[in-house]
Amino acid sequence: MAAAITEEQSRKRVKHSQSIDRISDLPESVICHILSFLRTKCSVRTSILSRRWMHLWSYVPNLLFHNENQEIINSVMLLHKVQTIDIFRLFHIECSDYQLRTWLTFAVARNVQRLDLCFHSKEDVRGFLPRCLFTCKTLVAMRLRSCGVIPAVHGAVCLPHLKKLHLIYIRFEADESLTHLISGCPVLLELSIKLSHAMVCCNVSSPTIKRLMLDFKSDGTRLEINTPALKYLKISDSFSEHIKCGALNSLTKADINLINDDNKPDYFLYSRSLLELIDQFRNVKCLKLVLSYCPKLLSMNLLSSSFYYFLL
Repeated sequence: MAAAITEEQSRKRVKHSQSIDRISDLPESVICHILSFLRTKCSVRTSILSRRWMHLWSYVPNLLFHNENQEIINSVMLLHKVQTIDIFRLFHIECSDYQLRTWLTFAVARNVQRLDLCFHSKEDVRGFLPRCLFTCKTLVAMRLRSCGVIPAVHGAVCLPHLKKLHLIYIRFEADESLTHLISGCPVLLELSIKLSHAMVCCNVSSPTIKRLMLDFKSDGTRLEINTPALKYLKISDSFSEHIKCGALNSLTKADINLINDDNKPDYFLYSRSLLELIDQFRNVKCLKLVLSYCPKLLSMNLLSSSFYYFLL
């Protein structure tokens, strides 16, 4: 009999412990931090849990929109109360250029620190990105994918705290657009570019960049690199006609993958520029060099001297 009572009391204690809402007892700042890892749509849904949860989502510092319609996004922004946005993300959103400009103006006004815009495909051609995006003094990281055109020199670029910049299938009004953009990022440490359209010359010049990743799938582009502080370089290149590189004395790791060395207008100039690039890897401690798709280059005697250096 006593054993039965003890077993029943044990079941009651287990049931009671399971019904305790320990999350709601946490401080609001901790709850908001937990909600910041959810997509905004999911954090908004928690408002139905209780009166205390009704407005907590509006104090979450991250706004993460994935495949949402414009009305939902506009409503969330209207009710959002945080004055500093940590992450603002638009992922696969259908919207007009005007609507995108409105949302970005909102994010910049709320002192956004990390911006992530990812639209449907690299073929998606949109209008010019708004000027406010290039004068945001609070941005520390920005990733842009298929979301518009970066203008040429139509105004100052001032991104004083931007350290990480990823440009994926972004179009440039002119070759100078990239140079002008980089010049306005005085503390930039990491730059990644994936290019699907042709540029006459892609010039990457910065005294601060330490990580550089380049992926080119466009015809007729000349690549010029002037990054003396660079420590890591990754190049996946299919169609560059010419590669010019300044001193890379700080470089310690390189990952070079060259694809398709056919149809070069001046193959001798191309191969010579490539050898000059490899010659800059004197201080590299970890080198991955993939030339298996470049049969012409592998058959040239010019290559042997550069390879022998790394074997010493």
